[in-house]
Amino acid sequence: MNPTRRTLLLGATASVMAGLAGPLLAADWPTKPVRIVVPFAAGGPTDFIARLLATALSKELGQPVVIDNRPGASGNIGAQHVLDSGNDGYTLLHNTVAMQAVNPLMYPHARFLPGKDFVPIATTGSMPNVLVVHPDKLKVKTLAELVQLAKAKPDALTYATFGAGSSPHIYGSLLQKKAGFQAVAVPYKGSSPALTDVMAGQVDFVFDSFTTCIGQIQGGKLRPLAITSAQRSPMLPDVPTLKEAGYPGADLKFWFSLQAHAQTPKAVVDRLRAASAKAVNDPEYVAALRNRGAEPMPTRPDQLVSFVRTDAQRWTDVARGLGIQPE
Repeated sequence: MNPTRRTLLLGATASVMAGLAGPLLAADWPTKPVRIVVPFAAGGPTDFIARLLATALSKELGQPVVIDNRPGASGNIGAQHVLDSGNDGYTLLHNTVAMQAVNPLMYPHARFLPGKDFVPIATTGSMPNVLVVHPDKLKVKTLAELVQLAKAKPDALTYATFGAGSSPHIYGSLLQKKAGFQAVAVPYKGSSPALTDVMAGQVDFVFDSFTTCIGQIQGGKLRPLAITSAQRSPMLPDVPTLKEAGYPGADLKFWFSLQAHAQTPKAVVDRLRAASAKAVNDPEYVAALRNRGAEPMPTRPDQLVSFVRTDAQRWTDVARGLGIQPE
């Protein structure tokens, strides 16, 4: 056979096989367990939502979905691990809007960019943060009293964060700028260790995730001063929003998303998006979120990329406006 003709035939065959690979892969995938990396410590909000999602997603995919906690560097360690694990769709990342929007500012020398190296699969929920203090160590009952105390003792108060650029860091910095006081940030690897030190009186306050602190609030171990949502929570009806407490513009919506390596085959991404869309609308999943103070936040697959890009940019703009630097 003529070499040129043989080359053309081989090329044509390869093109046909490539065209068939997408549908075949979508139909066959997954054939083994899927792993969701949570880049924060177990017990926090990113972890809690991921575990609910794993149960719902497993039903849709027909394979086990397991959670792998890899905390550190405000989520960057876990994110890098996902990229290093390949692009076959079997290792996914459950991230936060702060990781998506603020980490690039905090870690300019990281080996990846969230908006470039990951592709969104689904928005998995949202939840407010609650500003809480230890009721015995910090004897303030309102946000106004906390601000007054902080102004009287510049740099004397401390507040916990989940790392540079995390939501407690953003909210804490935003409050300081609007209220005109200074406090010292103390970074932790996640919500659970941060909250433990606040309850032990080692740190003065934290903007903690609603779902991880509600039990301690209800048990009287923490005192809530304000909530970051636009409206009051029915679970804490007596706690004012930041706007009601005199600080409008600090009610950024904090959301979570499931993401994959940007080079994951389109057929696998489409399969994951379809399965995840069903999972995040599952009545049991929605009820479990609301029982912990979180809210469902389903985004249509065709609007996903646009939403993530646009809303993440809002957070980036706020962080830049605050002049936040790595801790």
